[in-house]
Amino acid sequence: MKTKALCYLTLWITLLLISSLSGVKAQISPDLFKSFTYRNIGAFRAGAWVGDIAVPEKPDEANRYTFYVALRAGGVWKTINNGTTFFCITDELETTSIGAVEVAPQNPEQLWVGTGEAFNARSSYAGNGIFRSDDGGKSWIPRGLTNSHHINRIIIHPQNPNIVYVAVMGHLFTPNEERGVFKTTDGGETWEKILYINEHIGVIDLVMNRSNPDVIYAASYEKYRLPWTFEPAGQGSRIYKTTDGGESWDILTNGLPQGEIGRIGIDIHRANPNILYAVIQNLNPDPNFDLSKMRQTDANIDATYDALIGGEVYRSDDAGESWRKVSDENTDVSGKAAYSFNQIYVDPVNPENVYIIGVSMFYSFDGGKTWPQGWRSRDRFVSNFGDVRCFWIDPEDPRHIKLGSDGGIYSTWDQGLTMNHYYHLPGGEVYDVEADDSQPYNVYLGLQDHETWKGPSNNWSGAIGPENWVITGEADGMYTKIDRENNRWLYYTGQLGLHNRVDQLQGTRQYIIPKAEKGEDKVRFTWTTPLEISPFNNSVIYTGGQHLHRSMNRGDTWEKISPDLTTNDPEKINGKGHMQYCAISAINESPLEAGVIWVGTDDGRVQLTRNHGATWEDLTDRLHEKDIPAELYVTRAVASAFNAGTAYITKSGFRNDLFKPFIYKTTDYGASWTSITDGLPDSPVSALCEDPS
Repeated sequence: MKTKALCYLTLWITLLLISSLSGVKAQISPDLFKSFTYRNIGAFRAGAWVGDIAVPEKPDEANRYTFYVALRAGGVWKTINNGTTFFCITDELETTSIGAVEVAPQNPEQLWVGTGEAFNARSSYAGNGIFRSDDGGKSWIPRGLTNSHHINRIIIHPQNPNIVYVAVMGHLFTPNEERGVFKTTDGGETWEKILYINEHIGVIDLVMNRSNPDVIYAASYEKYRLPWTFEPAGQGSRIYKTTDGGESWDILTNGLPQGEIGRIGIDIHRANPNILYAVIQNLNPDPNFDLSKMRQTDANIDATYDALIGGEVYRSDDAGESWRKVSDENTDVSGKAAYSFNQIYVDPVNPENVYIIGVSMFYSFDGGKTWPQGWRSRDRFVSNFGDVRCFWIDPEDPRHIKLGSDGGIYSTWDQGLTMNHYYHLPGGEVYDVEADDSQPYNVYLGLQDHETWKGPSNNWSGAIGPENWVITGEADGMYTKIDRENNRWLYYTGQLGLHNRVDQLQGTRQYIIPKAEKGEDKVRFTWTTPLEISPFNNSVIYTGGQHLHRSMNRGDTWEKISPDLTTNDPEKINGKGHMQYCAISAINESPLEAGVIWVGTDDGRVQLTRNHGATWEDLTDRLHEKDIPAELYVTRAVASAFNAGTAYITKSGFRNDLFKPFIYKTTDYGASWTSITDGLPDSPVSALCEDPS
């Protein structure tokens, strides 16, 4: 360790000498930096969205302690020592977003991975098809379906590994034909679309009768997602059955609800395949709902959702010919985000034991008659993080369960009475990274589902561990900004407009959320609300709803310094699905000229003030490219540190199914713009920074 440190010190001294010779700025060769490597410094206790778990069905000695974990935004991770350590096996793939992973039943070395997460959330990352590995993940073969975007389930024939079925939801925001159920009989060389409803409806779940692999059940899902709204249900959400390997399909309706149906999850009992369970998000009106009575007991009721029936469980004992509802009228087993969860699992030995994953875990040990709900009212799955997204039951010992949630991967050997958390799986989703000017400097992270964190870049021993990291903020951590004058004041934002100020000297935290005045429209915030500190006055901070807000006293009070800078489209600001739209998404003040502030919005507007907000200029049309929608989400506005009239704007076409980079540069305060994307890959741009040198 001392030798390595001395080498680094010697290198830096050498570089300083080279750069100072004769007062000439020397060209430093990139080769000098090859000895430097990245290391993981934390935060170590943060989890991630786990999308799928795969365990070898018949492991040989080499795979006895092997299982795989798929992250929605972090690739596939493998353990060969039952979770003691994990390593990523998909770095060579062009995407890190994984929807499904499956191990061939007869060959523990053969893996199939479907890319593109399956959660239908606000920002479900797209994939680039399906891949196969024949050596336990050491190498990968592309197997097509590149336009599927979101693969939700993979089923491999129990006797013939060349026969594979894939459930595809398709594009998140736009219609496309590569959705439904696909089948290959030659290991992925060719695919046949064996179930297709239309260009709007995909397939979200798929199960097979392992005793008769030609019998397959599929759950279709009709939903509509636009950048500003989400319709989570439709007439096309159904359960389909084939008895001939997909040559023909029947819609199962006997005893099942019709109409506005959301996400459906299905499972088949392993020992008796005539028994099936389905969890159905029934979004038809609830005939028993009485809004006036509900308001007397719950002032925060969501009348739009609570007036609907909600999650129900149905059971079939005759291979899907008929169904009966087994959940009671008072239990909504789906919850309000069923589009992102709503999967059901039946114990492979005892068909009376059923589990439903969601924001909260539901389980029934009496065939669906009773469902302990809520962490406080149940005795199992209490210590694991919520938002459970995948589930695996050991077919040899059903007490052994693995589950994945937004908190990472967990296992239990006593049917959920106690839980083991593999918290060292490094899959945290970081929105923003900041550093202060301490010695050594501290690093600040905003993490999806896991607060904001602070940790050192180094310490006296050179080692950084979990004990060195502290939580500085609550909820979903987004942006963190540090007052660099003395590193005392820390500001952070959380989801949909949460604002906090932290006094790191006193150890106190205070909400500083801008509020609308009485009679005004509520402040609309994006999911990741921007916040900036003025480079000219550390007491001045900016944030944005539909207006730009400024505080002159570190957030104690706020003032609006702009009109509505968005399109203020009535249709878009009233979108469904707990979403806010037409809001500011990017803010940056010039470090060279006070009062020059660049602002971007989630509906594509680019605005500039050169006088602290007294007047504004809409620059949107000047950087609008032909045939490119003007409403693309502005992800960054970056003011140059070298010229006050120079700035950069990045836009993302992700929400419009435009997977291309959009970066624009101006050198004349926005009078003209140039696209600067030559050489970049076809991928949306989320961030950009200017080289400070």
